[in-house]
Amino acid sequence: MNPDYLWLTGAAELQTFFVVGPILGIAIAYAAWQKQPQNFNTGRYGLLCIVSGAIAVSLLVFAKWLNADVRTARYFLQLASVLLSGLLFGACMGCGFSALLRVLRWHKATRLKE
Repeated sequence: MNPDYLWLTGAAELQTFFVVGPILGIAIAYAAWQKQPQNFNTGRYGLLCIVSGAIAVSLLVFAKWLNADVRTARYFLQLASVLLSGLLFGACMGCGFSALLRVLRWHKATRLKE
């Protein structure tokens, strides 16, 4: 890999973590707000949030442990794991917000009327 193009990988990582991941999270939360997936309940959103968060953290730990040099092929494995973890963090944010939203709706439905 030419060192002149090394800034592209850093820009892709930043864009994945701060642009694409949050947009994915917002899209999942918006779909849950509109009640699009009818077969999803709070348990599924919570489980998906926990699983995607755990996989994202483990991928980041793996990328840190790999510590690949730019001149090796292992660098692309490290880059792919960092980019995938950014997408999974976005899914974790969206599913976590959706689970909290469902719990809030349930809480308001069970409140006593005055």
